[in-house]
Formats: sequence, structure tokens, C-alpha cells
Amino acid sequence: MTRQTALWLIPSFIALHNVEEAITFPRYLPAVRALAPESFRTFLGHVTYPEVLLALTVATLLPLAVVAWASARPTSHLALWLVVTIQMVMLINAVWHVAAAVFLFRGYGPGVITALAVNLPFSAYLLRRAVTERWVSRSALASALPVAVVLHAAPVLAVALAR
Repeated sequence: MTRQTALWLIPSFIALHNVEEAITFPRYLPAVRALAPESFRTFLGHVTYPEVLLALTVATLLPLAVVAWASARPTSHLALWLVVTIQMVMLINAVWHVAAAVFLFRGYGPGVITALAVNLPFSAYLLRRAVTERWVSRSALASALPVAVVLHAAPVLAVALAR
């Protein structure tokens, strides 16, 4: 698979994952509110389905824009670093979905199918390839991890701060 193809799979798989969440979230939003830790219930109680859809749309379009940039500028270290960071976010997201499905929902949770079947294996593939082919330096790769952790938590932080 060419690097360009691999890059374009990123927003495709993110979109697929976000569609799964969009379809299943109306049924699960009340459960998320009820099962969330007490400290999160204050602001989760106010999150609406349209807000979830908006967040999913942004979470789909931003990676699409970054991949378009990386495709147009294949020698841009910053663009490739952002691509790698996005895929790290998806790896963290996949682990998060599995943990939520196991510990919170005790079964299926919104997004867990694509997280396990698509995003977890593709993240392993893409990140390994990025290291092997030196898309970014090892230090740049290491710096992407804490940024990915913050980005994964950003929607929750934004909602908490907005309330």
C-alpha cells in the first residue's frame, strides 16, 4: 500500500467510526449519563445529541483537512507529525472504547465495533509503518503521545469548561 493510500484511510476509518457512534449514540446517551462517574455527571447531563453530532463532524473534518495537507505537501514534517498524532488519538480512542464497553457498559458501547475491528489494527499498522519508514523522528513520535492524550480528552474538557 502506498503512503498516500494509507494516509487517506485515516479519515475514511475515522468517518466510519464516527458514523457508528452517530447511529448508536441516541440509544446510549442516557446510559452514558447514568453510568458516568459522579464528577462527570454534572456536565454530561447537559450534552445533547445535536452537540454529539457536531463534535463527531468536527472530529471527522479536522483529520480530513490534515490528511489533505499531508497529501499535498508530502515532505512537510509538521503535516506528517499531525497525521501520526491523529492516529495516536485513534489508538487511544480504540482502547478507551474497549475499556468503556467492558467496564462501563458490560457489553457493547457506541463505537466499539469499529474501534476493535478497524481503528486498533490500523493504528498499529500505521504507527509501526511511520516508525519503520521514518515519517517523523523518534523524538517527534514520542512528543506526539502526550499531545494525543490531550486531544483525546479535549472534547470532554471543552464541554466541562463551556458549562
